[in-house]
Amino acid sequence: MAKRRRIGFVDGGSERLKYHRTLYFPPRFLWGTATSAHQVEGNNRDNDWWAWEQRSPKRPNSGRACDHYARYRSDVAQMKRLGYTSYRFSLEWSRIEPKPGKWNHRAIDHYRDLIRLCNKSGIKPVVTLHHFTNPQWLSDRGGWTRGSAVNFYLRYVRYVVGELGDVVDLWITVNEPLVYALQSYLVGIWPPGKTSYLQTFRVYWHLALAHRRAFAEIHRIYRERGWHNPRVGFTANTVSLYAYRQHSLASWLFIRVADFIWNHSFLVLTGRSRHDFVALNYYFHYRLKTAHFRTLRFFVQAREEHREMSEIGWEVYPQGIFDVLLDYRQYGLPVYIMENGIATMSESKRTRYLVSYLKEIYHAIQAGVDVRGYFWWSLMDNFEWHLGFVPRFGLLKVNYRTQQRTVRPAALVLSEISLRNCIPHRMLRVLGHSIALPPLVKPSRRTPVRRP
Repeated sequence: MAKRRRIGFVDGGSERLKYHRTLYFPPRFLWGTATSAHQVEGNNRDNDWWAWEQRSPKRPNSGRACDHYARYRSDVAQMKRLGYTSYRFSLEWSRIEPKPGKWNHRAIDHYRDLIRLCNKSGIKPVVTLHHFTNPQWLSDRGGWTRGSAVNFYLRYVRYVVGELGDVVDLWITVNEPLVYALQSYLVGIWPPGKTSYLQTFRVYWHLALAHRRAFAEIHRIYRERGWHNPRVGFTANTVSLYAYRQHSLASWLFIRVADFIWNHSFLVLTGRSRHDFVALNYYFHYRLKTAHFRTLRFFVQAREEHREMSEIGWEVYPQGIFDVLLDYRQYGLPVYIMENGIATMSESKRTRYLVSYLKEIYHAIQAGVDVRGYFWWSLMDNFEWHLGFVPRFGLLKVNYRTQQRTVRPAALVLSEISLRNCIPHRMLRVLGHSIALPPLVKPSRRTPVRRP
């Protein structure tokens, strides 16, 4: 057997190159899954998404969704059995405040019971206050295009935090504000279906203002009640970017602008001091072929290069999450990956995706990024907005007719990683790491070569 080489360093020391090693994560690292209320609870009849679904038979109808509102106890019990240590979920604003200023105490009691059950099960709750849906009465008044929405949102925040702040301390104010603004007010495929640059900017600005004020309000409430310090942030839909023309000034400038808009603009608008942590959702890697300004036509689709994709066309690119995490290191704040996952019916692909992305997160930690937790999207198959029930992201497979949950192989892989707080080396085999290949056989001249 050949001897392993030693690698010399500048300081004169040396270290044996480790071909086989287990990848350990920091102590108290959070291993969790994520959901949002409208996508899993079912029968959220008082919000704008439900009304939007009813207006056209061509739009997917959420209906019972996963019936999580009634089945949350068994779902939390399943997470406990799997050994997950955190659960990120959202509150449905329209359940809590179905009419302006009228509070549904049964709904807040439901969420309080869910949070207490998580705490009792050793699962840290992470609560999202706004995840795309709004009460219908708010939409009837102009929604987030009006500055009054910020005041209504603050009233809701005061009530919720006052009722739940003693049992939860990790809060997300708004989820993916830029995605919400673009999909609802520029692209127009989400309610209210507008296509206006001006309204898109107004919505984005009001969401930033809402975060700023909610951050201060949550901290004020905790100080007045004598509770432990809360941690408050928002989640950004982050993207990694690549330009075909590496030496083009136009491409370089365009990448810098796109990176700022997607990955940093909300942090700048709200101010770094108004974030206790950075929370990111990562799914997308974009390749810029040529710089031009036709809306949403900037980037090459992965299918044009025959790259590995999810079943809804999102490129599988693990290196991208490392790049994004390294970019966020500049803020000097703790980082949580609040969403990451793949829509696929291939269980081997789901497992490879999970391990490959976690491996890049491990490398980012070694590079100095203070990553505190990872949340797979999602706990179970669910209603994926305008895509309906077709995409399958869940660690738990859901039979929508019977509402039966089935544990997928990737759920067991994440379970072992969570319980051990590491990626055992044998799991890296799913990436092809250190697997011996058989000797290559020279093809016979008589054997025809098939071409695609």
